[in-house]
Amino acid sequence: MTDREKILIALREKPLKTFDIMKRVNIKNQDDCQSLLLKMRDDGAVKFDIHKGHWLVAS
Repeated sequence: MTDREKILIALREKPLKTFDIMKRVNIKNQDDCQSLLLKMRDDGAVKFDIHKGHWLVAS
């Protein structure tokens, strides 16, 4: 299972902050995690709630 799939599974349960995603998916480097999340956002897979600071699955 790829990190992308693990992130999507974690975010389907509830919206999470970047640090919480790193812990659940076991990504050590914050820059790598942030980069992957931004790529996923560009692809339309996830969204970022700027008011709460949470990542969530795009509907």
